[in-house]
Amino acid sequence: MALRRTLSPHVQLDEQALRRRKQSSRERPSVYSRSRNSQSSFPSGQSRPSRATSGARTPIDPHSPRASISALHLQHLLENLELDQYNTYGVEELRDGFFDASFYRPIEQNSGEDGEAEPLLPPEISTFKRPWSSPRTLVYSLVEDVRFFFRLTFRTEQGFSLAKSFLAYFAGYILCLVPRSQGWLGRYPYWVAVATLFNHPGRTLGAQIDATVACSVGAAFGLAVGCLALEVASSTHNAQVGRGGVIAAFWVIFIGAASWIRCSLVKLYQLMISVGLAIIFLCLVGSDALDSTGSWDRGVLWEFGIPWVVGLGICLIINIVIRPDAGGKAVAAALHKAVISAMGGLVLPRPYSPATHQSMNLQLVNLSEAIRDMRGEIVISYLRPDDAEQLRNLMQAVIRDIMAIKPDGNLFEGQSSHEAGAGEGVGQARHSIVIEIEPPGVRSAGASSLASSTEDYLKIVRDTMEVPARELINAMTEALLGCDKELMSYAGYKKLLGSFEDYRGISLGSSRDRLRAAMRVFDESDISLIDHQNLPSAYSAHPELVEMFLFIHPLRQTADSVGNLADNVLRVVGTRRRKRIFLPSYPLQKALYRTNPQVRHDRGGLTAGYYFRSKQNIEKAMETYQGKSFIPSPMSPVAGGGWAPETEPKAMSSHPPATAEPRTLRYRAWRVVHRFQQWETRFAFKVVFVTIVLSIPAWVESSRVWYLGNECWWSVIAAWFMMHPRVGGNAQDLITRSITAAVGSVWAGLGHAAGGGNPFVLAVFTAIFMIPCMFRFTSSSHPRSGLMGCISYSVVSLSARTLHGSTMDIPSPAKIAWTRGVSLIVGIVSAVVVNWVIWPFVARHELRKSLSFMMLNLGISYRGVVAR
Repeated sequence: MALRRTLSPHVQLDEQALRRRKQSSRERPSVYSRSRNSQSSFPSGQSRPSRATSGARTPIDPHSPRASISALHLQHLLENLELDQYNTYGVEELRDGFFDASFYRPIEQNSGEDGEAEPLLPPEISTFKRPWSSPRTLVYSLVEDVRFFFRLTFRTEQGFSLAKSFLAYFAGYILCLVPRSQGWLGRYPYWVAVATLFNHPGRTLGAQIDATVACSVGAAFGLAVGCLALEVASSTHNAQVGRGGVIAAFWVIFIGAASWIRCSLVKLYQLMISVGLAIIFLCLVGSDALDSTGSWDRGVLWEFGIPWVVGLGICLIINIVIRPDAGGKAVAAALHKAVISAMGGLVLPRPYSPATHQSMNLQLVNLSEAIRDMRGEIVISYLRPDDAEQLRNLMQAVIRDIMAIKPDGNLFEGQSSHEAGAGEGVGQARHSIVIEIEPPGVRSAGASSLASSTEDYLKIVRDTMEVPARELINAMTEALLGCDKELMSYAGYKKLLGSFEDYRGISLGSSRDRLRAAMRVFDESDISLIDHQNLPSAYSAHPELVEMFLFIHPLRQTADSVGNLADNVLRVVGTRRRKRIFLPSYPLQKALYRTNPQVRHDRGGLTAGYYFRSKQNIEKAMETYQGKSFIPSPMSPVAGGGWAPETEPKAMSSHPPATAEPRTLRYRAWRVVHRFQQWETRFAFKVVFVTIVLSIPAWVESSRVWYLGNECWWSVIAAWFMMHPRVGGNAQDLITRSITAAVGSVWAGLGHAAGGGNPFVLAVFTAIFMIPCMFRFTSSSHPRSGLMGCISYSVVSLSARTLHGSTMDIPSPAKIAWTRGVSLIVGIVSAVVVNWVIWPFVARHELRKSLSFMMLNLGISYRGVVAR
């Protein structure tokens, strides 16, 4: 890259010296083995094509003196100088001058030392002591585990959500134990408990309102479909004889449609689950209500509807009354964590830390996620969603600029990067790069003179830039602290700041003024450095100097981003501070494919849904890109091998032509049929198949009595909950879910047998079992096993309690426990096995297809770039 064309007279490449050095490096015995083909591809005497000599030039802003030294140019120069310090693994990029691609050679790491991986481990693992080393240590470890559980349960946000969820469930459970309320709840009061589980209040207020509306509408629609099915089944004598087939026909249509929508439009997940529960209950339990006269008992509608509405109402009331979360805390916490991670990146100099880099990357993702969730539901907040989105963009710009800084820069002489990062972990080694300009063993007076001159140049840069750079770093850190303080105070979440000691005495206005002053001093020092007459005319022999510039200039770019963030924060906090209600503002076509965080967690398969949706968007974009017609560049070939400009070059449209896609009826019908051949239809088929097979005994005369008498239809509901469109489960999930369902059934049976159905004994057993089980459902990474444990306990316990007060023959608690428990386990096993056998989701197959898809898209993109 010919840097002689830039404004600075110093930053340029001595191409002849670079060629001589490459020739000497070829004669030097290499430490790493390389393929012979990598060097034989070039004629003798011809230097290898290099990005640094491609002749390309990056546009430069004439108003910025710092732009006279391009960071990209310096990075390419440094890579060429450090060529022998890298292992290329026999890989070389030959682009024939079409365009400059980025290939970053990995630095050879010393993987033999165990201390290399220590900084990557969490502190709690790196300092872990074996609990079996001594009895005293074992007791101490157990005490610490118990303290951690209670601290997590009662002193964190997850703990408060768990407390609210359990309180809602316990209130509904107690309501089912009271004889007077149990009378008007009907024969199936446990639907109150199921509603409080599925719609638990451990979420934001906006998400709770959405869930309440969705579950109410879904249940009403499902009951309407069930009524229609029973009416048709009882309409004529022939329909009554074949009522099983009539109900199955409605089942296939509506359960299949609900399954297709449930996995395609994630926003409607709770609505579709409620539709399925109502249809399953009414089509199975209601089928027994058909008598010989052709009528059916419509009181079964109230036995599902009333407990369901009561459960939803309990959850909504508790969510509103007890520690309500209006929806703004997640955004405030995401902004606070992003600022903290950015301040950690500004601890300079320091060794490169993968943990710090990953933390900043994680905050970028979490911040975007929080903003999307805020715009997708009802929010009561001081912070406007538009302002939060703009703050997100500016904060991401700050973090990206910090990530572009080389953290182990050699600008600060008094504090090396190793000393600066000593506090990050004991034993953390710094990988220094030693660059040999001359072949090993060849030391001349010229080499000594070169080293001496390099030290003189480094001293010039340090004397000029060290103090302004340190002041700029301190000013940026103070400005970020001021932004964090002002935003948390404005949003009403000062508790997120912690002890508040670091923020005492910090004013964002004065911090911004200090930052601007530091930027002016830095610019003046940069201009004086560029015009310094004692710097070398070429930097090809001074890699340490190049490293120093690669540290300085991204630092200045980061200061611009921090200044923009501070200005925007001052604008936001300068507006009138009052809480307002903001309705959902996320685009509907995107909102249908997203839902709130708690539903994403409870549904399971959190990552898989986003991945496949993003993949579909990329496929659509690439199809649109391929559908464009190729238009050559304005330079067209002429006779004699020359090139002449075209008289009327055509502008390339950003959209494909209107005639690219046929508009015929046959083509549109093909598109619809092709759409129904994708994975949503396959999932709907699997759900219909499993639920129909498990429901057949309810529609056969010989098995209806024992099937409905023992409530074996819970196997169908378990399968309806456990079926997932993308994550089919594995042997561990199958065993875990089955064990939790069995333990819940056994514990409920023991509770009923211990007190003979005493409500106080049942309440104690409920508190002991449901708190950890609900924690697993609402807060752990395996929610569906926790859900099965909660449902199994609720069904067995409340069924035994309801039958205990009836006048019919009372089965023993053991029979109630094993019949309901086995039914749930059969549903769990059926769902997992069908997901294994029919169109299974195999992660390694998806990985291979995704890699192939990615390479295809890269090839298409490269082809377009080369063609231009």
